[in-house]
Amino acid sequence: MSLLNRLLFSVTLAIATILMGTLGWSVTSARQYLDSQLQSEGDNAVSALALSLSQPANQDPVTRDLLMMALFDTGKFSAITLTGLDGKSLFERRQTPQSRYRGQAPGWFVALLPLRAPQAQRAISDGWKQVGQLSLTVDNGYAYDALWRSSTRISLLVIVAGLAWAIFVAVLLRWFRRVLHQQVEDQVMAIAGQASRSAHAESGHSEPARVSELAAVVSAIQATRERVRATAREQSDQIESLQLELHTDPVTGLPNRRYFINELRRVLEAESDEEMATGHLMLFRQRDLLAVNAQLNHAQTDAWLARMARQVSNILTQSSPTTPGSQFARLNGSDFIVLLPQLAGPEALVLVETIRQALESLRIPLPHGERCRWAYALTDYLPGGSVGSTLARLDQALMRAESAGSDEVEYAPLQSENHVNDHQAQRQWQHLLHSALTTPGALSLQLRAFASRATGPVLHHEATLMAHPDAKTTLAGTLFLPVALRLGLSAGFDLKAIELALDWLRQNTHETLVIRISLASIQSASFLPQVKTTLQSAPEGIAARLVFEFDAYALQAETEEVTEFAPEVARYGAEVALRRLDQSPMALNQLHQVKLRFVKLGGDFVERASTSPGTRQLLIAMLETARHLALATLVAGTVTPETATWLRTHGAELLVERT
Repeated sequence: MSLLNRLLFSVTLAIATILMGTLGWSVTSARQYLDSQLQSEGDNAVSALALSLSQPANQDPVTRDLLMMALFDTGKFSAITLTGLDGKSLFERRQTPQSRYRGQAPGWFVALLPLRAPQAQRAISDGWKQVGQLSLTVDNGYAYDALWRSSTRISLLVIVAGLAWAIFVAVLLRWFRRVLHQQVEDQVMAIAGQASRSAHAESGHSEPARVSELAAVVSAIQATRERVRATAREQSDQIESLQLELHTDPVTGLPNRRYFINELRRVLEAESDEEMATGHLMLFRQRDLLAVNAQLNHAQTDAWLARMARQVSNILTQSSPTTPGSQFARLNGSDFIVLLPQLAGPEALVLVETIRQALESLRIPLPHGERCRWAYALTDYLPGGSVGSTLARLDQALMRAESAGSDEVEYAPLQSENHVNDHQAQRQWQHLLHSALTTPGALSLQLRAFASRATGPVLHHEATLMAHPDAKTTLAGTLFLPVALRLGLSAGFDLKAIELALDWLRQNTHETLVIRISLASIQSASFLPQVKTTLQSAPEGIAARLVFEFDAYALQAETEEVTEFAPEVARYGAEVALRRLDQSPMALNQLHQVKLRFVKLGGDFVERASTSPGTRQLLIAMLETARHLALATLVAGTVTPETATWLRTHGAELLVERT
């Protein structure tokens, strides 16, 4: 077989393979589509019939049988059955083999491409009471007809295309042989005895044509060689560009998840002395990205995300002398992550706080007046750690931040893993925390005012402890207090917060202040006596406007300590409250043991109650328990206007931050 014939044979075989593959793919796709249509038709029909049978007017057996018989008489369904809760058949109709629609498709076709006869089921109810189970089987006879017609048409098209290709190949072969003989073969035969030109080819030059008729061919060969070289360079550039696109987020221009995971794995597996230093990972999520998309159009949302990415990247660039090798990436639509290698302790928190403040300044107003929310999480790592466990620790911290509804950074320390402690970072933390406790003015309170309605009076202020390591740096308590807890210093910081709260109440005579107390503090035997001493030294009436807020888990886990703490501080007029009751529902069992000012629920938990019956029942139980105990129930977070109205009808109030 000649080379030309082989070439044409191979091309013909490829075309035949493509045509047969197209035929097989089209028929398979049509079959899958008909399967899905049959299932959809069955689901829609059984849903409509079940809804009709569940109406009070259709509960009569005769009416019910008429409705099901009317649907069965359409001929589109091979079986309809209705069974009671006891398994007894209340109605059953099935097509006999003689009455079934046989269709036009031959038997071999039906056996070759079987279609499912999907069965759909729905429950029939009478009001809140379920009375039976409706089952419906779709007749696939008409679907076989549609598949047979589609298959025959496609097969005919493939045959016509194959015949056209065969005719075209025959004509092309005759034409190509004539052209080859006239324009190429004679010239090639004429130069067959010429000397080799390999040396010239290596030097990039071709031997001139001995006959003028071949000059154009030689020139074309040289031009083609240059074009191939240019094309190769272009393709190399395209490959490099595609590799860059493969690891880049198209909206923000940041590295994507695949690239970042590889970089994080490289950092964690590093073994050189220069890279064997601890670092931090910051994960933040735009919680209201769907609402932002609804508020802005697609292009505006992309521009906003790109602007955010540039601003955070600029912060990292400006801090590059102290954070070499930092990485900023987009994990998915709403999640972003920052890698801060070789940066441990307070220095990392300064940079994290700068990023948080930059993100807070980019919040967009939403339709109901609130602004879009960010959730932040931070953790540290050591080389040799696992990528999965490090990211899992970050995800857990981010979930806690979302549940708390706070705009502060949730810190998840490395303590949860069996790593060797980074002594240098620990010494830095100890120095910073001891300095904050002993230096006047190193601690302050960040206050936020809350009201039950946007136009109502302020109910109370909530205080968050802030640290000032130097004149230019401010650290939120959510960043350094977890470390203080690990180092056994949480009681000292809570006492400082109480002192600052009393000073503020002394200057603001008509305000109420809520301050958070950690579980570790009340577990300390010396904490309560120190609190009593501090309250006793305050002017009369000041402590009556101070509220100590505990996590509901504290009442659940340390009931005795909390029930002892509350009456002791009440002797000076102070009160106790609980937050995050939705995250520790077992604390409901102990609510009656302590006198509380209010309990606080999360907005996300309340919103879930609108779609989850179980969550709604738990929420109602919490509201009813609080009402029987004469406790105010406050909801912190953003909820829809409908949910806010429902809360007010059940005795709860939505906390709105006042600026």
